[in-house]
Amino acid sequence: MSATSHGLGCGVVLGLVLVLLAQQFAFLSLSALDPAIEDLVIGAIVGAILGALIGWGLGRRYLREHPAPPTSSSDH
Repeated sequence: MSATSHGLGCGVVLGLVLVLLAQQFAFLSLSALDPAIEDLVIGAIVGAILGALIGWGLGRRYLREHPAPPTSSSDH
């Protein structure tokens, strides 16, 4: 798995957690089904986008700082 897909998965979970946390602090009301599902889906999508972008950036940084070792060619 790439850093982007790890970030995406973590972002989905954090987006859902933040929506539920906002409900616990009375910033959102999740008592009606349709608006609750919309809020959870929007939170998951926003979290996924932000998590994927952060994962992509961190993955590129890691690859820049840790270049791949040279491979030996055995087809001489």
